[in-house]
Amino acid sequence: MITNDFWLERWQAGRIGFHQEGVNPKLMDYWPILAKQSKVLVPLCGKTNDMIWLAEQGYQVTGVELSSLAIIEFIGDNDLTYETHQQGSLKIHKVNELSIRLIEGDYFAFNEQNFDACYDRAALVAMPEPLRKKYVQHTLQRLTDKAFLLLITLQYQGDKKGPPFSVGAEEVIQLWGNQIKKLASENLMETNPDYRDGSYTSFEESVWHIDQN
Repeated sequence: MITNDFWLERWQAGRIGFHQEGVNPKLMDYWPILAKQSKVLVPLCGKTNDMIWLAEQGYQVTGVELSSLAIIEFIGDNDLTYETHQQGSLKIHKVNELSIRLIEGDYFAFNEQNFDACYDRAALVAMPEPLRKKYVQHTLQRLTDKAFLLLITLQYQGDKKGPPFSVGAEEVIQLWGNQIKKLASENLMETNPDYRDGSYTSFEESVWHIDQN
């Protein structure tokens, strides 16, 4: 079973192959124009610079991350300053230069609501199968009824197993409901040489959204 300690150890050991430098091109391609100051939730955010991009578009960004090391590296890598206060079991780190808050702690202990949008690049695929339904339900409870969701998933076959885990299209629809729609898919074995080492027979990355406006 994948536990919190598993992820903390991965960060401590620097085994963070899931981290992407720069801003994810699919975020820039598929994120809609939302009202300025919209509240955007980024579950299991790590130290992704996608949060910088979202904040620069004029949104209020809240990333939730278990690892204090990930948060420290995000702040240090981007030369940011911050203020921190404790809220129950969570630490709230408020960045001074941008409209970004980093919530340090277990995502399932984070109970704020009324987010206008959610960006999930690496959260659902980090969840082992027994936790996925709980994760989706918890996330939906954080969002408004009209919230926008941008979700990126992986579906693959081969010798390597997750995390990140393979989550097929049928499971995505079963978890999120019929309102979720696929926007695009990319065969990473054709476009990225890192996936041609013989570990996989197929590797597809898909972009999904829920747009209820």
